[in-house]
Amino acid sequence: MLAFITSLRHPENSANYGRVEALLQASLGSMAGQSVQDRVAVIVGNREPSFTLPAGARFVRVDFPPPSAVKGPQTGREAVLLDKGTKLAVALLTAREHGPTHVMAVDADDFVSRKIAAHVARNPGVAGWYVTSGWRYSAERASVRPQPEFYRHCGTSHIVRTDLFRAPDLDPLRVTQAEIAEAFGSRLHHLLASHVTVVEYLAAHGSPLRPLPFPGALYAVGTGENHSGISMGGLGRPVGARMSAEFAVPPTPLTPVSIARAVLPSRRAFSARLSPLRVPRRRGPAFRSER
Repeated sequence: MLAFITSLRHPENSANYGRVEALLQASLGSMAGQSVQDRVAVIVGNREPSFTLPAGARFVRVDFPPPSAVKGPQTGREAVLLDKGTKLAVALLTAREHGPTHVMAVDADDFVSRKIAAHVARNPGVAGWYVTSGWRYSAERASVRPQPEFYRHCGTSHIVRTDLFRAPDLDPLRVTQAEIAEAFGSRLHHLLASHVTVVEYLAAHGSPLRPLPFPGALYAVGTGENHSGISMGGLGRPVGARMSAEFAVPPTPLTPVSIARAVLPSRRAFSARLSPLRVPRRRGPAFRSER
């Protein structure tokens, strides 16, 4: 059984919290749309979502303080890691009640392949997998493009056997951030807060992950609520019917304008690429009128 775990940013560190909830709702569609029902999703945040959660999903509310005084999504790396790591720890502790063999952390605006839960169910003893191939996705453009070394760029990229987290025996409904940090130690950073070190950390501790043998996720960019602020940029590809069904995202409308928007870079991205090539215009001598 697979448990998806995800966290919501603090409402005070959001550009538009209604948008945060809308992104979560769309993301949950891909978790609920797995080809097998042997899965659960646990969401942790400061405010209960205003929409009805899909079957197999549950919400856990925490009262953790805002990680930063910045009123927006770009709050700084350390603030993000503390807030995200401790909330994912609460989600992990909650998910254990369902007895999952594996856990996958999912950023609350990304989308996962509907094949993941079935793949886990067929391989319950494997240490886990990391997503080597996936797609960068722009909902605004209804566009995708391949993202090489996916696990180095996106947090929705690791499936880890539950016992490898060595989760402490804490009550997820009563635990504090300080208690979580102390009990998990370095594992909080390496396995939950940051996706950058998961593969190396587990390999160094004798439990190497395997590459996932299919594209596992869509990395949503340009949402206005990304911690990184990364956008799509550059050329893209339309979202076809097969990808739409696998990741639970809308297909690109089959109109010339929509297809062109999916494929071609935006005017801003195009201008940014051209700007280094522009030659500064030389100004001639000023004309002075003689009177």
